[in-house]
Amino acid sequence: MRHSDALRILYVLAFRRPRWQYVVWLLPLLAWLGGPGCAVPQKRGEGELSRIVEPTTQRGYWLYLPKEHIQTDEAERKVRRWPTVVTFHGMKPFDNAYPQARQWEQEADRYGFVVVAPECRSPDILAPFPVRTVHRGFKSDELATLAILDHVFATTDADPSNVLATSWSSGGFMAHYMLNRHPDRFTCLAIYQSNYSEEILDSEMASRSVYHPILIVMTQNDFAGCLKESKQAIQWYERHGYKNTAWTLIKDRGHERTPDMAAHFFALVAGVRPNSPPAVLVQRQAIDGNAEGLALLAGKGAAFRSAPVVGASPEVAARPTVASTRVTARRDATPTPPRDAMLVRPQPVPSTERDAAARVARATKPQRRTTHRSPVSIHVSSAIAIEPLHVGFRAICPSDWIRTADFLWTLDGEPVCSGVNGHLTLSEPKKYTLGLLVVTAQGKEYRAYRKIRVLPRLSAAAYPKAKAKAKD
Repeated sequence: MRHSDALRILYVLAFRRPRWQYVVWLLPLLAWLGGPGCAVPQKRGEGELSRIVEPTTQRGYWLYLPKEHIQTDEAERKVRRWPTVVTFHGMKPFDNAYPQARQWEQEADRYGFVVVAPECRSPDILAPFPVRTVHRGFKSDELATLAILDHVFATTDADPSNVLATSWSSGGFMAHYMLNRHPDRFTCLAIYQSNYSEEILDSEMASRSVYHPILIVMTQNDFAGCLKESKQAIQWYERHGYKNTAWTLIKDRGHERTPDMAAHFFALVAGVRPNSPPAVLVQRQAIDGNAEGLALLAGKGAAFRSAPVVGASPEVAARPTVASTRVTARRDATPTPPRDAMLVRPQPVPSTERDAAARVARATKPQRRTTHRSPVSIHVSSAIAIEPLHVGFRAICPSDWIRTADFLWTLDGEPVCSGVNGHLTLSEPKKYTLGLLVVTAQGKEYRAYRKIRVLPRLSAAAYPKAKAKAKD
Protein backbone atom coordinates (compact mmCIF):
# COMPACT_ATOMS: atom_id res chain seq x y z
CA MET A 1 0.00 0.00 0.00
CA ARG A 2 1.29 3.44 -0.93
CA HIS A 3 0.97 6.57 1.22
CA SER A 4 -1.46 8.03 -1.32
CA ASP A 5 -3.68 4.93 -0.92
CA ALA A 6 -3.56 5.30 2.85
CA LEU A 7 -4.56 8.94 2.59
CA ARG A 8 -7.44 8.02 0.29
CA ILE A 9 -8.73 5.53 2.90
CA LEU A 10 -8.43 8.22 5.55
CA TYR A 11 -10.51 10.70 3.55
CA VAL A 12 -13.26 8.15 3.00
CA LEU A 13 -13.32 7.34 6.72
CA ALA A 14 -13.27 10.98 7.76
CA PHE A 15 -16.22 11.97 5.60
CA ARG A 16 -18.39 8.87 5.71
CA ARG A 17 -17.93 7.06 9.05
CA PRO A 18 -18.78 7.84 12.67
CA ARG A 19 -15.90 9.01 14.85
CA TRP A 20 -15.41 5.73 16.79
CA GLN A 21 -15.24 3.68 13.57
CA TYR A 22 -12.78 6.20 12.19
CA VAL A 23 -10.39 5.57 15.14
CA VAL A 24 -10.77 1.78 15.00
CA TRP A 25 -9.89 1.66 11.32
CA LEU A 26 -7.09 4.14 11.92
CA LEU A 27 -4.99 2.07 14.34
CA PRO A 28 -3.70 -0.52 11.83
CA LEU A 29 -3.17 2.24 9.31
CA LEU A 30 -0.93 4.10 11.75
CA ALA A 31 0.93 0.91 12.59
CA TRP A 32 1.74 0.39 8.91
CA LEU A 33 2.82 3.99 8.40
CA GLY A 34 5.21 4.10 11.31
CA GLY A 35 5.20 7.88 11.13
CA PRO A 36 7.51 8.54 8.14
CA GLY A 37 5.08 10.85 6.35
CA CYS A 38 4.58 11.18 2.61
CA ALA A 39 7.76 11.13 0.54
CA VAL A 40 9.28 14.32 -0.85
CA PRO A 41 10.09 13.83 -4.57
CA GLN A 42 11.96 17.12 -4.94
CA LYS A 43 15.77 17.09 -4.75
CA ARG A 44 17.58 18.88 -1.97
CA GLY A 45 18.51 22.52 -2.40
CA GLU A 46 21.90 24.08 -1.81
CA GLY A 47 20.77 26.49 0.89
CA GLU A 48 20.49 26.04 4.64
CA LEU A 49 17.61 24.28 6.43
CA SER A 50 17.34 24.47 10.21
CA ARG A 51 14.80 23.96 12.96
CA ILE A 52 14.21 26.94 15.24
CA VAL A 53 12.04 27.43 18.33
CA GLU A 54 10.13 30.69 18.61
CA PRO A 55 10.89 31.96 22.15
CA THR A 56 7.51 33.39 23.25
CA THR A 57 5.28 30.47 22.20
CA GLN A 58 7.98 27.76 22.32
CA ARG A 59 6.63 26.61 18.95
CA GLY A 60 9.08 25.07 16.52
CA TYR A 61 9.39 25.90 12.83
CA TRP A 62 11.66 25.01 9.94
CA LEU A 63 13.52 27.82 8.18
CA TYR A 64 15.18 27.52 4.79
CA LEU A 65 17.57 30.21 3.58
CA PRO A 66 18.19 29.98 -0.18
CA LYS A 67 21.56 29.35 -1.78
CA GLU A 68 22.17 32.95 -2.85
CA HIS A 69 21.30 34.20 0.64
CA ILE A 70 24.04 32.20 2.33
CA GLN A 71 26.60 32.83 -0.44
CA THR A 72 26.32 36.63 -0.56
CA ASP A 73 27.92 39.01 1.89
CA GLU A 74 25.94 40.81 4.56
CA ALA A 75 25.88 44.15 2.75
CA GLU A 76 24.28 42.64 -0.35
CA ARG A 77 21.82 40.62 1.69
CA LYS A 78 20.60 43.79 3.37
CA VAL A 79 19.81 45.62 0.14
CA ARG A 80 18.20 42.71 -1.68
CA ARG A 81 14.58 41.65 -1.22
CA TRP A 82 14.02 38.08 0.00
CA PRO A 83 10.28 37.23 -0.41
CA THR A 84 8.87 34.99 2.31
CA VAL A 85 7.00 31.73 1.80
CA VAL A 86 4.88 30.46 4.71
CA THR A 87 3.89 26.87 3.95
CA PHE A 88 1.33 25.04 6.10
CA HIS A 89 1.69 21.28 6.35
CA GLY A 90 -0.96 18.62 5.98
CA MET A 91 -2.24 16.02 8.39
CA LYS A 92 0.21 14.32 10.74
CA PRO A 93 1.64 11.67 10.52
CA PHE A 94 1.25 11.80 6.73
CA ASP A 95 2.84 15.23 6.61
CA ASN A 96 4.58 17.70 8.91
CA ALA A 97 6.58 20.91 8.80
CA TYR A 98 9.90 19.32 7.84
CA PRO A 99 8.86 17.80 4.47
CA GLN A 100 6.90 20.99 3.75
CA ALA A 101 10.12 23.00 4.01
CA ARG A 102 12.04 20.31 2.12
CA GLN A 103 9.75 20.35 -0.91
CA TRP A 104 10.31 24.10 -1.31
CA GLU A 105 14.13 24.05 -1.26
CA GLN A 106 14.67 23.95 -5.04
CA GLU A 107 12.05 26.61 -5.71
CA ALA A 108 13.53 28.80 -2.96
CA ASP A 109 16.97 28.53 -4.58
CA ARG A 110 15.48 29.32 -7.99
CA TYR A 111 13.69 32.51 -6.93
CA GLY A 112 15.50 33.58 -3.76
CA PHE A 113 12.67 32.79 -1.33
CA VAL A 114 13.00 32.44 2.42
CA VAL A 115 10.79 29.49 3.43
CA VAL A 116 9.04 29.20 6.80
CA ALA A 117 7.19 26.01 7.80
CA PRO A 118 5.45 26.31 11.20
CA GLU A 119 4.89 23.15 13.25
CA CYS A 120 1.10 23.13 13.56
CA ARG A 121 -0.99 21.10 16.03
CA SER A 122 -4.44 21.18 14.44
CA PRO A 123 -3.71 19.15 11.26
CA ASP A 124 -3.47 15.86 13.13
CA ILE A 125 -5.07 12.51 12.46
CA LEU A 126 -6.72 12.57 15.91
CA ALA A 127 -7.88 16.19 15.68
CA PRO A 128 -11.27 17.34 14.31
CA PHE A 129 -11.45 16.80 10.56
CA PRO A 130 -12.72 18.42 8.40
CA VAL A 131 -12.19 21.73 10.22
CA ARG A 132 -15.57 23.37 10.70
CA THR A 133 -14.83 25.61 13.70
CA VAL A 134 -11.87 27.62 14.97
CA HIS A 135 -11.17 25.24 17.84
CA ARG A 136 -8.49 25.67 20.50
CA GLY A 137 -5.73 23.88 18.62
CA PHE A 138 -6.47 25.74 15.40
CA LYS A 139 -6.39 29.10 17.23
CA SER A 140 -3.06 28.23 18.82
CA ASP A 141 -1.60 27.55 15.37
CA GLU A 142 -2.80 30.94 14.19
CA LEU A 143 -1.16 32.79 17.08
CA ALA A 144 2.02 30.73 16.83
CA THR A 145 2.34 31.49 13.10
CA LEU A 146 2.11 35.23 13.74
CA ALA A 147 4.75 34.99 16.46
CA ILE A 148 6.98 32.90 14.20
CA LEU A 149 6.75 35.49 11.43
CA ASP A 150 7.73 38.24 13.89
CA HIS A 151 10.72 36.14 14.92
CA VAL A 152 11.76 35.45 11.32
CA PHE A 153 11.60 39.12 10.33
CA ALA A 154 13.55 40.12 13.44
CA THR A 155 16.35 37.58 12.92
CA THR A 156 16.69 37.29 9.12
CA ASP A 157 16.56 39.43 5.99
CA ALA A 158 13.18 38.02 4.94
CA ASP A 159 10.87 40.59 3.31
CA PRO A 160 7.74 41.29 5.44
CA SER A 161 6.08 43.13 2.53
CA ASN A 162 6.06 40.04 0.26
CA VAL A 163 4.62 37.05 2.13
CA LEU A 164 2.93 34.05 0.49
CA ALA A 165 0.50 31.80 2.36
CA THR A 166 0.64 28.37 0.75
CA SER A 167 -0.33 24.81 1.58
CA TRP A 168 -0.71 21.23 0.52
CA SER A 169 -3.47 18.84 1.60
CA SER A 170 -5.19 19.72 4.91
CA GLY A 171 -2.84 22.66 5.39
CA GLY A 172 -5.30 24.49 3.16
CA PHE A 173 -7.62 25.08 6.10
CA MET A 174 -5.01 27.29 7.77
CA ALA A 175 -3.73 28.93 4.56
CA HIS A 176 -7.20 30.17 3.52
CA TYR A 177 -7.91 31.25 7.09
CA MET A 178 -4.69 33.23 7.56
CA LEU A 179 -5.19 35.31 4.42
CA ASN A 180 -8.81 35.94 5.38
CA ARG A 181 -8.06 37.00 8.96
CA HIS A 182 -4.64 38.63 8.48
CA PRO A 183 -4.51 40.29 5.04
CA ASP A 184 -2.05 42.84 6.45
CA ARG A 185 0.49 40.06 7.07
CA PHE A 186 0.10 38.10 3.83
CA THR A 187 0.47 39.37 0.27
CA CYS A 188 -1.14 36.50 -1.62
CA LEU A 189 -2.40 32.91 -1.41
CA ALA A 190 -1.41 29.89 -3.50
CA ILE A 191 -2.72 26.45 -2.53
CA TYR A 192 -2.37 23.15 -4.36
CA GLN A 193 -4.37 19.95 -3.79
CA SER A 194 -5.65 21.46 -0.55
CA ASN A 195 -8.68 21.42 1.70
CA TYR A 196 -10.98 24.36 2.37
CA SER A 197 -13.74 25.25 4.82
CA GLU A 198 -16.15 28.14 4.37
CA GLU A 199 -17.30 27.84 7.98
CA ILE A 200 -14.04 29.26 9.38
CA LEU A 201 -13.83 32.24 7.01
CA ASP A 202 -15.27 35.65 7.85
CA SER A 203 -17.24 37.10 4.91
CA GLU A 204 -17.25 40.54 6.47
CA MET A 205 -13.44 40.64 6.31
CA ALA A 206 -13.30 39.65 2.64
CA SER A 207 -13.24 43.30 1.52
CA ARG A 208 -9.82 43.72 3.16
CA SER A 209 -8.19 41.12 0.90
CA VAL A 210 -10.32 41.42 -2.23
CA TYR A 211 -7.31 42.60 -4.28
CA HIS A 212 -4.89 39.96 -2.91
CA PRO A 213 -3.84 37.56 -5.71
CA ILE A 214 -5.24 34.03 -5.27
CA LEU A 215 -4.09 30.81 -6.98
CA ILE A 216 -5.89 27.47 -6.58
CA VAL A 217 -4.31 24.42 -8.24
CA MET A 218 -6.23 21.15 -8.59
CA THR A 219 -5.14 17.86 -10.12
CA GLN A 220 -7.21 15.44 -12.15
CA ASN A 221 -6.62 12.41 -9.89
CA ASP A 222 -6.68 14.16 -6.51
CA PHE A 223 -8.92 13.04 -3.66
CA ALA A 224 -12.58 13.80 -4.27
CA GLY A 225 -12.72 15.79 -1.02
CA CYS A 226 -9.87 18.11 -2.02
CA LEU A 227 -11.30 18.61 -5.51
CA LYS A 228 -14.74 19.41 -4.17
CA GLU A 229 -13.47 21.82 -1.54
CA SER A 230 -11.10 23.57 -3.97
CA LYS A 231 -14.05 24.23 -6.29
CA GLN A 232 -15.99 25.57 -3.33
CA ALA A 233 -13.08 27.89 -2.54
CA ILE A 234 -13.07 29.23 -6.11
CA GLN A 235 -16.79 29.94 -5.85
CA TRP A 236 -16.33 31.68 -2.49
CA TYR A 237 -13.65 34.04 -3.80
CA GLU A 238 -15.63 34.78 -6.95
CA ARG A 239 -18.81 35.32 -4.96
CA HIS A 240 -17.04 37.84 -2.71
CA GLY A 241 -15.66 39.79 -5.65
CA TYR A 242 -11.97 38.92 -5.51
CA LYS A 243 -10.24 40.68 -8.40
CA ASN A 244 -7.13 38.53 -8.93
CA THR A 245 -8.20 34.90 -8.73
CA ALA A 246 -6.50 32.24 -10.88
CA TRP A 247 -7.25 28.52 -10.92
CA THR A 248 -6.29 25.53 -13.00
CA LEU A 249 -6.87 21.78 -13.18
CA ILE A 250 -3.71 19.79 -14.02
CA LYS A 251 -3.90 16.67 -16.15
CA ASP A 252 -3.12 13.21 -14.73
CA ARG A 253 -1.48 14.30 -11.45
CA GLY A 254 -2.76 13.07 -8.09
CA HIS A 255 -2.41 14.07 -4.44
CA GLU A 256 1.28 14.89 -4.61
CA ARG A 257 3.67 17.66 -3.69
CA THR A 258 3.77 20.20 -6.55
CA PRO A 259 4.91 23.62 -5.25
CA ASP A 260 6.29 24.74 -8.63
CA MET A 261 3.17 26.57 -9.82
CA ALA A 262 2.78 28.31 -6.46
CA ALA A 263 6.43 29.41 -6.65
CA HIS A 264 6.04 30.77 -10.19
CA PHE A 265 2.86 32.59 -9.14
CA PHE A 266 4.53 34.15 -6.10
CA ALA A 267 7.50 35.25 -8.21
CA LEU A 268 5.12 37.15 -10.49
CA VAL A 269 3.43 38.79 -7.51
CA ALA A 270 6.73 39.69 -5.84
CA GLY A 271 8.37 40.77 -9.09
CA VAL A 272 11.40 38.45 -8.95
CA ARG A 273 13.02 36.49 -11.79
CA PRO A 274 14.26 32.89 -11.63
CA ASN A 275 18.00 32.24 -11.81
CA SER A 276 17.32 28.92 -13.57
CA PRO A 277 14.42 27.76 -15.79
CA PRO A 278 11.45 26.17 -13.94
CA ALA A 279 11.94 22.78 -15.59
CA VAL A 280 9.16 21.01 -13.66
CA LEU A 281 6.61 23.58 -14.83
CA VAL A 282 7.15 22.35 -18.39
CA GLN A 283 5.55 19.02 -17.49
CA ARG A 284 2.26 20.53 -16.30
CA GLN A 285 -0.66 20.21 -18.72
CA ALA A 286 -3.97 21.91 -17.98
CA ILE A 287 -7.34 20.40 -18.80
CA ASP A 288 -9.36 23.25 -17.29
CA GLY A 289 -8.91 26.66 -15.72
CA ASN A 290 -9.73 30.31 -16.08
CA ALA A 291 -7.74 32.68 -18.31
CA GLU A 292 -5.46 33.74 -15.46
CA GLY A 293 -4.64 30.16 -14.47
CA LEU A 294 -3.91 29.07 -18.03
CA ALA A 295 -1.69 32.11 -18.53
CA LEU A 296 0.41 31.02 -15.55
CA LEU A 297 1.04 27.64 -17.13
CA ALA A 298 2.10 29.37 -20.34
CA GLY A 299 4.85 31.12 -18.38
CA LYS A 300 3.13 34.47 -18.10
CA GLY A 301 0.72 35.88 -15.56
CA ALA A 302 -2.05 38.37 -16.17
CA ALA A 303 -1.58 41.88 -14.85
CA PHE A 304 -2.79 42.01 -11.26
CA ARG A 305 -5.43 44.60 -10.53
CA SER A 306 -4.52 47.02 -7.75
CA ALA A 307 -6.78 48.45 -5.09
CA PRO A 308 -8.08 51.97 -5.85
CA VAL A 309 -5.95 54.75 -4.41
CA VAL A 310 -7.33 56.07 -1.14
CA GLY A 311 -8.18 59.76 -1.39
CA ALA A 312 -8.65 59.82 -5.16
CA SER A 313 -10.65 62.79 -6.44
CA PRO A 314 -14.41 62.28 -6.77
CA GLU A 315 -14.12 63.00 -10.50
CA VAL A 316 -11.72 60.08 -10.99
CA ALA A 317 -13.66 57.75 -8.70
CA ALA A 318 -16.94 58.52 -10.45
CA ARG A 319 -15.56 58.47 -13.99
CA PRO A 320 -18.17 56.73 -16.15
CA THR A 321 -17.44 53.92 -18.58
CA VAL A 322 -17.48 54.51 -22.32
CA ALA A 323 -20.88 52.90 -22.62
CA SER A 324 -22.43 55.32 -20.12
CA THR A 325 -20.63 58.49 -21.21
CA ARG A 326 -22.97 61.20 -22.41
CA VAL A 327 -21.87 63.51 -25.24
CA THR A 328 -22.19 67.21 -24.39
CA ALA A 329 -21.76 70.14 -26.79
CA ARG A 330 -18.86 72.58 -26.41
CA ARG A 331 -19.67 76.23 -25.83
CA ASP A 332 -18.12 77.25 -29.14
CA ALA A 333 -19.93 74.55 -31.07
CA THR A 334 -22.50 75.36 -33.73
CA PRO A 335 -25.92 75.89 -32.08
CA THR A 336 -28.46 73.14 -32.54
CA PRO A 337 -31.03 74.14 -35.16
CA PRO A 338 -34.70 74.42 -34.20
CA ARG A 339 -36.67 71.21 -34.10
CA ASP A 340 -38.72 72.08 -37.19
CA ALA A 341 -35.53 72.68 -39.14
CA MET A 342 -34.44 69.12 -38.40
CA LEU A 343 -37.43 67.56 -40.09
CA VAL A 344 -36.63 65.41 -43.09
CA ARG A 345 -37.52 67.20 -46.30
CA PRO A 346 -38.95 65.26 -49.24
CA GLN A 347 -36.25 64.50 -51.82
CA PRO A 348 -36.84 64.59 -55.57
CA VAL A 349 -37.41 61.22 -57.13
CA PRO A 350 -34.37 60.23 -59.22
CA SER A 351 -34.90 59.80 -62.91
CA THR A 352 -34.99 56.44 -64.67
CA GLU A 353 -31.57 57.13 -66.15
CA ARG A 354 -30.11 57.75 -62.69
CA ASP A 355 -31.58 54.50 -61.38
CA ALA A 356 -30.10 52.54 -64.25
CA ALA A 357 -26.68 54.15 -63.82
CA ALA A 358 -26.73 53.42 -60.08
CA ARG A 359 -27.54 49.75 -60.69
CA VAL A 360 -24.72 49.45 -63.21
CA ALA A 361 -22.28 51.10 -60.81
CA ARG A 362 -23.23 48.73 -57.97
CA ALA A 363 -22.91 45.69 -60.25
CA THR A 364 -19.46 46.64 -61.54
CA LYS A 365 -18.03 47.82 -58.19
CA PRO A 366 -15.53 45.32 -56.74
CA GLN A 367 -17.04 43.54 -53.73
CA ARG A 368 -15.10 43.66 -50.46
CA ARG A 369 -13.94 40.23 -49.49
CA THR A 370 -15.37 39.04 -46.19
CA THR A 371 -12.77 37.42 -43.91
CA HIS A 372 -13.73 35.16 -41.04
CA ARG A 373 -11.42 35.36 -38.06
CA SER A 374 -10.20 32.00 -36.82
CA PRO A 375 -11.33 31.10 -33.29
CA VAL A 376 -7.85 29.71 -32.60
CA SER A 377 -4.63 31.65 -32.00
CA ILE A 378 -1.39 31.18 -30.07
CA HIS A 379 -0.12 33.14 -27.09
CA VAL A 380 3.62 32.92 -26.31
CA SER A 381 5.50 34.29 -23.32
CA SER A 382 8.24 35.64 -25.59
CA ALA A 383 8.49 35.63 -29.40
CA ILE A 384 12.08 36.86 -29.60
CA ALA A 385 14.96 36.54 -27.14
CA ILE A 386 18.62 35.61 -26.76
CA GLU A 387 19.57 31.93 -26.54
CA PRO A 388 18.55 29.85 -24.69
CA LEU A 389 14.90 30.88 -24.95
CA HIS A 390 12.53 29.29 -22.43
CA VAL A 391 9.17 29.90 -24.05
CA GLY A 392 5.74 29.09 -22.68
CA PHE A 393 2.75 28.89 -24.98
CA ARG A 394 -0.99 28.29 -24.77
CA ALA A 395 -3.95 28.05 -27.09
CA ILE A 396 -6.43 30.93 -27.30
CA CYS A 397 -9.77 29.32 -28.12
CA PRO A 398 -13.38 29.07 -26.89
CA SER A 399 -13.38 28.05 -23.23
CA ASP A 400 -15.48 24.91 -23.75
CA TRP A 401 -12.88 23.55 -26.18
CA ILE A 402 -10.35 23.25 -23.35
CA ARG A 403 -12.24 20.20 -22.07
CA THR A 404 -13.59 18.78 -25.33
CA ALA A 405 -11.05 19.44 -28.11
CA ASP A 406 -7.73 17.76 -28.95
CA PHE A 407 -4.58 19.88 -29.24
CA LEU A 408 -1.35 19.06 -31.08
CA TRP A 409 1.67 21.40 -31.03
CA THR A 410 4.44 21.26 -33.62
CA LEU A 411 7.79 23.00 -33.97
CA ASP A 412 8.90 23.38 -37.57
CA GLY A 413 6.43 20.67 -38.49
CA GLU A 414 7.58 18.15 -35.85
CA PRO A 415 5.19 17.21 -32.99
CA VAL A 416 6.38 18.42 -29.59
CA CYS A 417 3.45 18.07 -27.17
CA SER A 418 -0.31 17.94 -26.72
CA GLY A 419 -2.68 19.79 -24.42
CA VAL A 420 -3.86 23.37 -24.18
CA ASN A 421 -0.44 24.66 -23.11
CA GLY A 422 3.24 23.76 -23.03
CA HIS A 423 6.85 24.90 -22.65
CA LEU A 424 9.96 24.62 -24.83
CA THR A 425 13.63 25.44 -24.44
CA LEU A 426 15.13 26.64 -27.74
CA SER A 427 18.93 26.67 -27.70
CA GLU A 428 19.83 27.04 -31.38
CA PRO A 429 19.79 30.62 -32.72
CA LYS A 430 17.40 30.70 -35.68
CA LYS A 431 13.77 31.31 -36.65
CA TYR A 432 11.19 28.73 -35.57
CA THR A 433 7.56 28.16 -36.50
CA LEU A 434 5.31 27.03 -33.66
CA GLY A 435 2.19 25.35 -35.00
CA LEU A 436 -1.08 24.33 -33.37
CA LEU A 437 -3.73 21.93 -34.64
CA VAL A 438 -7.07 21.93 -32.78
CA VAL A 439 -9.65 19.23 -33.53
CA THR A 440 -13.05 19.95 -31.98
CA ALA A 441 -15.47 17.35 -30.65
CA GLN A 442 -17.41 17.73 -33.93
CA GLY A 443 -14.30 16.85 -35.95
CA LYS A 444 -13.56 20.35 -37.27
CA GLU A 445 -9.90 21.27 -37.62
CA TYR A 446 -8.37 24.67 -36.93
CA ARG A 447 -4.73 25.65 -37.32
CA ALA A 448 -2.64 28.53 -36.05
CA TYR A 449 1.03 29.44 -36.37
CA ARG A 450 3.44 31.73 -34.55
CA LYS A 451 6.97 32.76 -35.49
CA ILE A 452 9.63 32.61 -32.78
CA ARG A 453 13.14 33.99 -33.19
CA VAL A 454 16.15 33.02 -31.07
CA LEU A 455 19.10 35.41 -31.24
CA PRO A 456 22.74 34.39 -30.72
CA ARG A 457 24.41 35.39 -27.49
CA LEU A 458 27.35 37.71 -28.17
CA SER A 459 30.57 37.00 -26.34
CA ALA A 460 32.51 39.76 -24.60
CA ALA A 461 35.09 39.72 -27.41
CA ALA A 462 32.48 39.96 -30.16
CA TYR A 463 30.54 42.78 -28.52
CA PRO A 464 32.93 45.66 -29.50
CA LYS A 465 32.99 44.42 -33.11
CA ALA A 466 29.18 44.28 -33.25
CA LYS A 467 28.95 47.73 -31.72
CA ALA A 468 31.42 49.16 -34.27
CA LYS A 469 29.54 47.48 -37.11
CA ALA A 470 26.29 48.99 -35.90
CA LYS A 471 27.87 52.50 -35.98
CA ASP A 472 29.05 51.97 -39.57
